[in-house]
Order: sequence, then structure tokens, then C-alpha cells
Amino acid sequence: MKKWVALALGTGLVLSAAQGASAEKPEKKDNTKWKLVWADEFSKKEIDQAKWNFDTGNWLKDNDGNPVAPGWGNNEKQFYTDKNENAFVKDGKLVIRAKREQTMDELGTYDFTSAKLTTKGKFSKTYGRYEMRAKLPTGKGLWPAFWMLPEQDRYGAWASSGEIDIMESWGSQPDKVAGTIHYGENWPNNKYTGKDYHFEEGDGINQWHTYAVEWEPGELRWYVDGELYQTQNDWYSKGLNQATKYSYPAPFDQNFYLVMNLAVGGWFDGDVDATTPFPAEMEVDYVRVFDLKNRDYREAVEPVYTDEEIVLPDGAKQPSEDGNLVYDQDYTEPITTVTNGSQALNPTYWNYVALPDFGGVGTVDVIEQAGSRFADVSITQAGSQPYSHQLIQNVSLGKGGHYKVTFDASADSARSIAVKIGGGPDRGYAKYSDEGSFDLTTDVQTYSMTFDMTEDTDLAARLEFNMGLSTSGVQIGNVRVEQAERAALDPNATKPALGDGNLVYNGTFDQGAMDRLTYWQFDPGATKGTATVDEKLRHFKFVTNPKKGEPATLVQNGIQLTEGHDYVLRFKARAERIKALQVGLNGADGNAYLPLQDVALTREFETIEIPFTMGQATDLLSQLQFVLGSAKGSIELDDVKLFDVTPIAIDPSPLKNGSFTDGLTHWGSYVHFDAQAAVEAVNEAAQISIGQEGQEPWSVLLEQGGLELHQGQTYVVRFDASSTVARNMEVTVENAAYTRYLSQIVQVGPETKTYEFELTMGQTDMTGLKFLLGRTDGSPLGAHDVTIDNVSVTTK
Repeated sequence: MKKWVALALGTGLVLSAAQGASAEKPEKKDNTKWKLVWADEFSKKEIDQAKWNFDTGNWLKDNDGNPVAPGWGNNEKQFYTDKNENAFVKDGKLVIRAKREQTMDELGTYDFTSAKLTTKGKFSKTYGRYEMRAKLPTGKGLWPAFWMLPEQDRYGAWASSGEIDIMESWGSQPDKVAGTIHYGENWPNNKYTGKDYHFEEGDGINQWHTYAVEWEPGELRWYVDGELYQTQNDWYSKGLNQATKYSYPAPFDQNFYLVMNLAVGGWFDGDVDATTPFPAEMEVDYVRVFDLKNRDYREAVEPVYTDEEIVLPDGAKQPSEDGNLVYDQDYTEPITTVTNGSQALNPTYWNYVALPDFGGVGTVDVIEQAGSRFADVSITQAGSQPYSHQLIQNVSLGKGGHYKVTFDASADSARSIAVKIGGGPDRGYAKYSDEGSFDLTTDVQTYSMTFDMTEDTDLAARLEFNMGLSTSGVQIGNVRVEQAERAALDPNATKPALGDGNLVYNGTFDQGAMDRLTYWQFDPGATKGTATVDEKLRHFKFVTNPKKGEPATLVQNGIQLTEGHDYVLRFKARAERIKALQVGLNGADGNAYLPLQDVALTREFETIEIPFTMGQATDLLSQLQFVLGSAKGSIELDDVKLFDVTPIAIDPSPLKNGSFTDGLTHWGSYVHFDAQAAVEAVNEAAQISIGQEGQEPWSVLLEQGGLELHQGQTYVVRFDASSTVARNMEVTVENAAYTRYLSQIVQVGPETKTYEFELTMGQTDMTGLKFLLGRTDGSPLGAHDVTIDNVSVTTK
């Protein structure tokens, strides 16, 4: 029974922060009050389509509608529909029903249907209280959830722009629910933080409960039936091609929309089993959103870290005398080989893990190299995931510590590996560090990365070297994990070009400290002017009253300029009352590389471009200077960029041996455990003899990695293909993080055809061309051969 029914917006409903909207377990009251601003009481006969959308299908797709990953990226098994059988209103409640029934689309066949409702494009909000009263289904593999996603990916792809999970539950563990935030960098360098709420004995998700989150600047609080069970204040966001993180509290400072769904299967609770009841129903009494009524939202307070020495508790792997948390650096102890998921890791020393579920087959030995002992991993089958081959050691990490990871490495041929430190299964494999990608060569080199341990102390954190996706062997030695001092940001230090080639850091005025002026130095001169960045507009703004004396300036030091190179300086500017500014680049000794240029200003933002050539000696510490003047008025700047536009040598044909005259040299292949296939060179062509294509498109693939593609360059991908059985084949160009620059599904048959596609790179990246020959159609094809030849990737 609802406590309130048929509430209309603007009725003035107010509840205390502690009161919530639940009669089951009111919490201790405080002075905070909330006012209803949006709700759905499900009092109509049908789902209100003015409030809710339906997501349909099973695949994640990119902005162009191209399929990227099945199972919504989580290995989910359901197909979402917009049918009344899967989502409907009954007795004043929304019912989301998961059914065991087979359906199919052009991308596959699915054994379950369900529904997913969102308010994207219809309602989104920043801050407030968001709550749902619901009764949830139980059973292995059922995954009901109430969560939020950003209306716009302001900070980049998932999870840079954030995700707020208000409630999600395991059907197999009905005594608890979880609340989580996802943040960090673009996958796979995303992170998440959260906690579980445990019900009292005899209670669980199959009873009516109210789930809520209260969201304020720099703080999120989770409640069940009005009981606060966790508060989160520490997160960050970092996008591609930037030098530092977005200013806190990004990404949780933008509009998010609501999502409700009932998933079946997936990584969260695994697949269903014979005990899972169907149909399974998630019942929702209401969804309500509130704004603060009687006070302002709190001010965000940026998390602060110190460099105090971490004291690990008894039972931890204590650091050695030289501070190293890694034991057996020289591999004098046997390396434990783990090829069975039920086999435990050696908790003290090194482990080599190659599980059949992920298709990795290989061995590990210890060799002498560069005066040290190295673990030498030989790879027979690359596997389907970066973690198909892993070198792992458990280390103990303390909350609040700043850690540095260093290691030496080489490879049999050029390739990349992924390295991270994270939790084990009891921590949900949470990432404590970013998943660093390191490009290895045949020469031994030293690599490093740093990270903050923001999670609770973990005495069995996992240091992982992930070496799947390539058959090139890897050698790892001299591994260290140690607590280190945090390096203070030096705004005057030299600044290498960012990933997109930009030589200016934080030119968008949305990164670093909360004043959003990190890397910039403002001098008011004699004007007594002010320099600010509005947290919503995120433009630099200078405001002054006229005063004689030195003009105000905005500068960035450490700009790298190379003798004889051509550059373009680009920025946006506008002004009120002030007619012009000056901009230039000079050296510390006063040499003017770009003499001060007069730039006329109007009241509207205009883009200014200034080309120049660096005719003097190379200077890695030059200064970009905006002279803002001393006249009365204001100036705004944004999107400051400096690019080296000197033509560079680009390999016009980065793909090698596309005619297979050298057999499968430069090519790699993979066959997942659920597939049967053989890949060989026959008559100077690649022939893939497929007995069983498996369950996923990548269950069988032919690939060539190491293709460096350059920003702004258009490439033509061309190949010949045929198949003894008519079928679809997926063709992609993607990087190690699975970011796809090309994704096409082509139809192949007995007649050899030539296929051709174009792609233009938005950034320079190391990529691979992949032919995915696993299942892309609805039903098994039976034994057949696919032939691929005359493959090329060339500049246009």
C-alpha cells in the first residue's frame, strides 16, 4: 500500500532527510527537508511514455548504431523488449517481468526477455534525493537494478562521465543489496567504489523496501528504508588527451537520468540455473525525486591526501628492508602455474595464470637477461582477454597510500601488455590503480606507474601483468611496488604534447584544482582585476576596473617548441567593453618566438587562429602569454590549443604481409574454448576452417596488431573474402582498450568479393585489424571454410 498516491508535481510534498518515504523503518530525524519535484506513482493504466523510454536489444552500440559488445557489456543473456509482456502497470505498480523465451534479431539468438526503462531525454537532474519502493525477485542469475547515467557524456566515454547505482541486487543472495559509483577514466581504466547493505535475518529483497540516494556536491549517501549505510566523497574523472583530472566533483556534477531494469545472467550474479524461477518479476511501487527544501546544497570539499607512512596490520606482507612489497623479486621460488579456476593462488610468491575459460595456453620459465632473472612467459594461444595470461603476486596495500610500480620488460616482438593492482574476488576485482597499457619492444626497458590507494586496506591485493591477446612472449623482471611521495605539480615544468597533439594543458579550464586554473598563472598587474572560472560555463573570465600600470596577464610556462617546426595557435575569446588583447610565445630570456599579436574582440565568442614557424633554437620551456590589458571590462577565453602541424612521416601501408606470401607472419589467431577452428596459410591466402563457431563473434578471429594509425589521417581498409557457407563476418579496427575506429559486418559467400571501408582517425593510436569469425548470426552454421586474402590498410 502506498503511503501517498497520485501525487502531482508542485503539490508541495515535503519530507525530512531522515524520514524518507518509507513507513517500514524511519530513521533518526534531522533538520533537512526535501520537496518533491518529479515522480511516477504508476497510477495510470499503462506506463507513462512521457516519462519513460525503453532500451531494447542485447548489444551495446556506439553513437552510430554499430554493435560494440553483446550482453550490454556485462555478458547479460536477456533481450530487452518494449512489449507489455515484459513491462506493464498492475494494481498501481510497475512490473518488470523476465521470461524464459527465445527471441532473435540480426545480431543473435537469446533465451530470455525482460525490460529496461530510462528517463533519458525526458527527465534528468543534478543533485537531490532519488528513491524507489520495490519488491525484487530472487533466484540465481537475476539482477534487478535502480541506477543513474549521465544525460550527456560530458567527460568522455564510460566510466569517465560516471554512473550512480542506487540499488542493485543479487538474485542468489537476497539478504543484501549494493550501492556503487563508477568513475575514473575510460574503460578499462574505470574504477568503482561501493558497499553492501545487509538485511536483518528473515528479511530480504523479496519484501517491500525503499532504496534511496541523496546526492549533493562532493557527497553521495545511500539509504535502505531510511537507514544510512554508506557515504562516498572520494572519486575523480579523467578524459582522453588531458594532463590531469577534471576538477572535483566531476563527474558527479552534471545531469543524470534514471534507469530501472531486470537483467538475466551476466558477471554480477552469473548465469541462471535450474532453480531460477521464471517468469521473474521486479515490482515498483513508485519512483520519486526531491530537491532540498530548507537549506542550500553543501559545498564540495576536494579530497586531500597525505604522504604519511602506511603502517600495515599484523598478518600483512610487510615491505622488505628496501621498501619493496613484492617478494621473490629474483624468482628463486617456484612460480605456481594456475590453469584451473578452483585452484588457489600462492598467497606469497609469483603465480602464472592461464584459465581455459579465457582461452590462454602457455608456459612460464625463468631466464637470465640484462644481468637479472626474468619470468619468461611463452604463449601458444593468445586467448580472448588481456587477462587470458597473467603473472600475479599478492601484495598488501594500506588505505591512503601513494604507491609506485616499476618493472623491467621485453617481448619476443613488439606488443603491449596491461598492468594493474586491484582486489580479488572478495573485493569484486575492484581496480585500485589504472590499468596501464605499456608498449614493449625486444629490448629490455624500465616502466612505471603510480596510484593512490583510496579503498580500504587490502592485505591480498593483486599485482597483475595481463599478457593475453597476443602470441608474442613476454619477459618480466625487477618488479617493485613501494610507497612513494606524491609529486607536487610544477606548473613551470616542460609539457610534452597530449595524446591529441595539443601542447597546451587545461586549455578548456575544467581540470586540476577546483579553481580550474591548474597549469595557468594569472598576474593582475596593477589592475587589481580578478580571474575566475565559473563552475558551469567553464570559461576563463578576467574582470577589471581601469588602473594605470602593468597590464594583467595569463600565462602558461613549459610549452615545447622545436626549431623549424610549423605551429597553429587556436583559441576562443570574447569581451565586454574591452576591444582587444595580445597573445604571443616567448622564451625565458625574452626572445619572441611569436611576437605579441593584436587580437580584436567582440561580445560573441570567436575562434582565433594564428600560424607561425619556430625559426630559432628548440625551447622546451617557452611561455604562452595572453596580455589582457588594463581597460575597464571583461575578457573570456576558452579552448586554447597549440598544435605542431609540421608534416610527419606516416607509414602509408602499416599492415604487413596482407597477401600471405610469408604464411601467417605478422598475423595472429584465436579460437575460444567453445569453438573449433584451424587457421593456416593455404595457396598464399589465410584459410580458417571452422567446425564450430562458438557463442561469440570473437570466438574465432584472425588479427594483425601493431598498426600505428595517425590523427587526422584517412585510411582505406581493403580485403578479399569468401566462405563455403554464406555467413556474416565482423571486421573491426580497435585499440587495446577495444575502442573501435571501424566496425562493420559484411556478408560473405562462395564467390570471392572485395570489400573496402574508410576510417579517419580522431587521434594517433596503436590499433589492430580483426576479422571476427565466431557466431554473428542466429544459429550454428556447421563446418565451413572462410578464405581471406589481399588485405591492406593504406593511407588515402
